[in-house]
Amino acid sequence: MDADALATAWHLLEITAIVQSVLCALFGLYFALFILALWANYGRRDRSSRRLRVVTIVLFVNLCAHFIVRSLQFARSRIMEPSDNEFFKWGIPLLVIGNVTTTFAGLCSDGLVAWRFYVIFDRKKWALYIPGTFVVINALLCWSADAQHLAAYTHYDFYENTLLEVTLQITVAWGWLMFAINTILTGAIITKIVMTARGHGSVSKYETVIRACIESALVTWVGLLLYEICSLAPNGHVVTNYDVGYVMACVLPVFFGISQCLIVVRIALTNEFGTHRHPTSSGVGLSSSFTPDSRTGGSRTICFAPPPGETTTHDRLEKSDYTEDHLLEIMPPSPRPRVGA
Repeated sequence: MDADALATAWHLLEITAIVQSVLCALFGLYFALFILALWANYGRRDRSSRRLRVVTIVLFVNLCAHFIVRSLQFARSRIMEPSDNEFFKWGIPLLVIGNVTTTFAGLCSDGLVAWRFYVIFDRKKWALYIPGTFVVINALLCWSADAQHLAAYTHYDFYENTLLEVTLQITVAWGWLMFAINTILTGAIITKIVMTARGHGSVSKYETVIRACIESALVTWVGLLLYEICSLAPNGHVVTNYDVGYVMACVLPVFFGISQCLIVVRIALTNEFGTHRHPTSSGVGLSSSFTPDSRTGGSRTICFAPPPGETTTHDRLEKSDYTEDHLLEIMPPSPRPRVGA
């Protein structure tokens, strides 16, 4: 092996090792949240909870496949003198599977944010169809690029000289469109929650910030922001030359899974343990009640309860402003009596 080939192989090993290290750390956090999400939903036999568990498990299986693919890429990069058919036997299959799992995780993540946007904005049809259309189009756009890698088996020269650059540009477009979608939806969700909470003087600003960050999938937006910043690196941009943009592209799907689990855990634990909160020293507490909903079979409404003698405008607000909801259905109530602060 000459010096140039050895330097290229060593550089590939370094980058894949960095990917594997970062991916292991993030996947460990995601795995802990996944277990917590399943535990928080354990014992609920209603249809909506079963569907929620299915979505959580499907995304987990997808991210496990992504983790295995990146691990295999690291293992194959340790071979300093690969065989002649290494690219066709291992390179293309691992590349396609890694990209497909990334796109699917992005579809789940964007679909989750779009659903939260729809719920928080009073279930208006435009709030569902407009973001949903862009989410589906973006996923199909990236899957079309993933499929083009298979052309290497039949038209290798055309793939190497033309299609590869096209797929990279489509990947860039996918990332920026996803970032734009999440920026708009995340910003709108945070604004809605903050503006609604400001109408209640008894609402803790820390609770509002935490809820807004989780409801808006801010973790996903932060991951996309880092991905876009890294994709502008001077050496190779997104995936060519295996630069820092390639590292973020490999670990980005785990951010999607972390956001999904955080929302599931918050909803499930709130429904399980948050039926009431004792008043604070200022006399402010939370009052929880369960009101039926013909569309979903049940809903949980969180009411901000002011101190005695102080009026509240909650009754004049739409129920959906404080409905605990997730990407499929509203979680049905547990058989508990109404508890007031």
